[in-house]
Amino acid sequence: MDETEERIKRAKKGDDEALAAVLLEQYDFVYHYLLKLTMHPAVAEDMTQETMIRAIERFKQYNPKKAKVSTWLIQIGTNLWTDEKRKEKRAKKFTNQHQLEWELRHHSSDDWLIVTSALEKLKEIHRVPVILKHYYGYSYEDIAAICKVPIGTVKSRLNIALKCLREELSNEGQ
Repeated sequence: MDETEERIKRAKKGDDEALAAVLLEQYDFVYHYLLKLTMHPAVAEDMTQETMIRAIERFKQYNPKKAKVSTWLIQIGTNLWTDEKRKEKRAKKFTNQHQLEWELRHHSSDDWLIVTSALEKLKEIHRVPVILKHYYGYSYEDIAAICKVPIGTVKSRLNIALKCLREELSNEGQ
């Protein structure tokens, strides 16, 4: 049994120093991998640290028979990176929706008439989800229950409605 395997065995039994040594041994490897994924040193450093924190929290779940510790850490890092990408995508989508919501809520009274007019032009099946989501803050699940349709249908209707509103409001602005 080599030194690393011995440290892993001790770490699995709760030896914090052995765990620290195992993770320190892998730190640069994980960092350079994440640097290649993120292309940003500071982001890679943060994600490497988060990877190590997760590894500490879940080390008892690590199975040396299934994968090398480096492979296990790379998987944790990859999952973190994937989660971060999803968050960025949701944040971008949220920002776009939030911008429209803000525009709908903060127009002057003349603008409000234009927005109301645009909302009136929507079919009811599209207008109701917009009002529930963007004026009252209901979740997709709640809107689905209220409208008695699947969540996917709510999302689809909102997407169609927001496109129509954007188009209508941009036409009004010309």
